[in-house]
Amino acid sequence: MIIRFWGVRGSLPSPSGFSELKEKIVQAVELALKAKPLPEDAERFVETLPDRITGFVGGNTPCLEISCQERILIFDAGSGIRKLGEHLTPRPELDIEEELRGRAKAGLPGAAGKAASPKRHLDLLLTHTHWDHIQGFPFFAPVYDKDTSITIHAVNSRAAEDGLRAQQSTPLLFPIHFDELPADIRFRALTEEGLRLGPFAVDFMRLPHPGGSTAYRVRAFGRTVVFATDYELLGDSPEVNRAREDLRAFVQGADVFISDTQYSYLESHSKEGWGHSNALNVVEMAHASGVKRLYLFHHDPSNSDRKLYDMLEKASNYSELLFPGSGLAICLATEGTAIEFPETPGGAPSHRPHNAGSRRRRE
Repeated sequence: MIIRFWGVRGSLPSPSGFSELKEKIVQAVELALKAKPLPEDAERFVETLPDRITGFVGGNTPCLEISCQERILIFDAGSGIRKLGEHLTPRPELDIEEELRGRAKAGLPGAAGKAASPKRHLDLLLTHTHWDHIQGFPFFAPVYDKDTSITIHAVNSRAAEDGLRAQQSTPLLFPIHFDELPADIRFRALTEEGLRLGPFAVDFMRLPHPGGSTAYRVRAFGRTVVFATDYELLGDSPEVNRAREDLRAFVQGADVFISDTQYSYLESHSKEGWGHSNALNVVEMAHASGVKRLYLFHHDPSNSDRKLYDMLEKASNYSELLFPGSGLAICLATEGTAIEFPETPGGAPSHRPHNAGSRRRRE
């Protein structure tokens, strides 16, 4: 089973600029002045630099891939899904608008041209339809492939369909209508029985968030991954306490817990009611639930990489202070990072940072 992060920001895309690159260069130069490597050791020195300097957290909005035995589950369709689409459908200089213009010139229909027996099937599981979680869908290359079928799963399948159709309202919001997409796209409402998708068993629970959100628990080959984004559990009301206990039980024993931690502790209290969490409270839940590895996710678009790594350090220090020697690994979700579990029970997972290249692995 492989988990890949394609989009990790919340609210709206936030690409890095020159100021952030300059900050990383300054940090690298400061370390070089202290280490004073010889010219022939320059490359080896660069390989020792921490991820916070050599890589970027990423600016795309949420998209997570979990794959196993050629079955692919996609969670949310934020702007990160565009790069996932390029990965799944390698095609040089794919131009979505040009694709549709070509189909129109050739007299090819949209929905009517769908393949009877698609060669590839994808499952897209939506947490909710706030724009940052669906905005990348019109740029997802497989929806323009007539030999692909996509099942979109959601607690409220009608709301999911309405949201995806609305953002492709032509010509006001997008040049291509949803019905023109060549792929075979279907919507399926989640039921309390959960899902069985190839090797995956998938359960879900509703989360407290304006308009609602959905957490997913995915199991395969004795491994458990929980994805819970866009939720807020502040306060001490009976409703909040019940929701907190429900989520603790849902996360119980997870090998990987990917959680919304958009705000710092102080920010989460000053923005109470906005529907997001902070890393310190999530660390407490991870320990209470016996989680093995926690990934901080849904980063605020205004937070630089440096601030995010500072938040990671504070969360790690808090974890060690309250639960010394617990063994909980806390990581920052970054675009391109992959977590791979062997398809044998008990095998240790590998964690490949997005910028690892030929460098040694650091966790």
